[in-house]
Amino acid sequence: MKRIWRAVYWNLVHPMHRKVLMRRAAAGDREKLRAVELVQPYTMVGFERLMNAWDVVKRAEVRHLPGAIVECGVYKGGSAAVMTMAASRERHIWLFDSFEGLPEPTAKDGNAAKEYSGDRAGGALEPIGQCVGPLDVVKELFFDKLHVDPSRVHIRQGWFQQTLPAARGEIGPIAVLRLDGDWYDSTKVCLENLYDLVIAGGFVVIDDYGYWEGCRRAVDEFLAARNLEVELIRVDDSGVWFMKEAA
Repeated sequence: MKRIWRAVYWNLVHPMHRKVLMRRAAAGDREKLRAVELVQPYTMVGFERLMNAWDVVKRAEVRHLPGAIVECGVYKGGSAAVMTMAASRERHIWLFDSFEGLPEPTAKDGNAAKEYSGDRAGGALEPIGQCVGPLDVVKELFFDKLHVDPSRVHIRQGWFQQTLPAARGEIGPIAVLRLDGDWYDSTKVCLENLYDLVIAGGFVVIDDYGYWEGCRRAVDEFLAARNLEVELIRVDDSGVWFMKEAA
């Protein structure tokens, strides 16, 4: 009997309850709700963080902020697609991912990350078989489903440590920077290479701040090293965001 009720809950009750919560969170914004619902097969990100991704881009648009939208850690493209749908058609999108899944964490990521990685924590830039989002799936979402102009979308495949230093000179100003790299090293290299490109008044979103120990540590250390006092605004139990103040 317990097995039957469990199946009923996960297959019927839970999806219905989730839809109610999503509609409530969208607060009558049908365009935002449609975008979040459309990308469900392409994301592991909770709906509150997806709606936050939409909201920060809309803030950038309302304030006429120049610059690109950049996401590091794309998976199958869901959150990046939400941001793209929220953006003007002139704004460029930069996507960075291995498209092979996460690399190994390090000791700075803690025991939970080591366990998640199958007891691997040497920091090797090799896939651990988690969070794999094939590039073909991302292209299908952007170009076949959403019909985004390919000239706006710049995809860089590879590990952040290799792709970001090579690309940072091409990106130009950044209006919205969204980081979803999970680990300490991944988050740190993104901030070191891209934070200075974020314009004053631009937005930085950290997807895993409240979930993965290493991500939180990398952000805290970076802000402390730069003597940056920012208000980290919580989205849910995992995600935070902040606005970059003028220097």
